[in-house]
Amino acid sequence: MNEITSTLNDFLITTKSSAALILNGKGKLITSLNIDYGDSVAAMSAAILSMSEKFLIDLDKGVLKQLFLKTSEGVVIGNKISGSNFIIAFSKDGSNLGLLMRSTEEAAIELSKNSLLK
Repeated sequence: MNEITSTLNDFLITTKSSAALILNGKGKLITSLNIDYGDSVAAMSAAILSMSEKFLIDLDKGVLKQLFLKTSEGVVIGNKISGSNFIIAFSKDGSNLGLLMRSTEEAAIELSKNSLLK
């Protein structure tokens, strides 16, 4: 298991998230854990992130750092790693949302130290 996948796996265990992936700004999957069709999920996530970034810029509200989506089956957290790379986490339990958001940001900071994600 490489360093990026190991960090992602540790994140899943620590946060009890059900799945996670890392993608670049063009929607290319870098790695994923517990996700079927990771390439498609990465491409769709990139579209959501790109539109969200443009939305914030158009409204002069700064740059996108973290994105939160609540679904009928849990939550999705997206966090910028560095440049245009993102980590996306899926959790069936939204009751620990603050901890999940902070942990996702901490994982992003840890992943930004990896030369492949700078």
